[in-house]
Amino acid sequence: MEYKLVNENKLKIILTNEDMALLDITFEEMDYNEDMTTKRILWEILDNAKHQIGFDISSEKVFVKAYPDKDGGCFMYVTKETQNQKSGGNSYHPYTYEKKYKSKLYTGIKKKRVLYMFDNSEILFEACFQLNLAGYTGKSDLYAGNNKYFLYIDDNREQSLELLSEYGTLINNPFFSFYLDEHTKKIISSDAVKVFSGIFNK
Repeated sequence: MEYKLVNENKLKIILTNEDMALLDITFEEMDYNEDMTTKRILWEILDNAKHQIGFDISSEKVFVKAYPDKDGGCFMYVTKETQNQKSGGNSYHPYTYEKKYKSKLYTGIKKKRVLYMFDNSEILFEACFQLNLAGYTGKSDLYAGNNKYFLYIDDNREQSLELLSEYGTLINNPFFSFYLDEHTKKIISSDAVKVFSGIFNK
């Protein structure tokens, strides 16, 4: 997740496909005007932006435009109502939200992913070793921070995934991506299960 301050009244928010999966939402499902889940996610994102870069909308009316990205993520522009707009008598909702579709090429496909936490590298290695032994081939990323390891992995309905619960703890929190962004570092991308299981198996 990335924040780019365009100016004092406009913020660009970039959500990758991984961010969308962690938040458990797709571009097609996002509807701030009707859906409470979208509202809650947007509030969390903007609250995080306030603490990270000081973009505060607590006392402002804002206009949000969302666009799909070709990698399955999306980007949003959050614009505060300016003084000229206020004096002009605009009467839009405090959180007016609009989606823009560029083309069918940019339609995001939801890829279900799950996140597991492990207490140490030995337990993580055993989990990865067993998954690799079972022939798991899905995408997996590995994060580390605060003496914990986090395996972010495609849920491709393989039966072998059930063994992860024997080694780690399932993190069932769509906002945990904020924690990963601020307190962990990605140490292996895309093929963490295979790579990590081979580190100590040579």
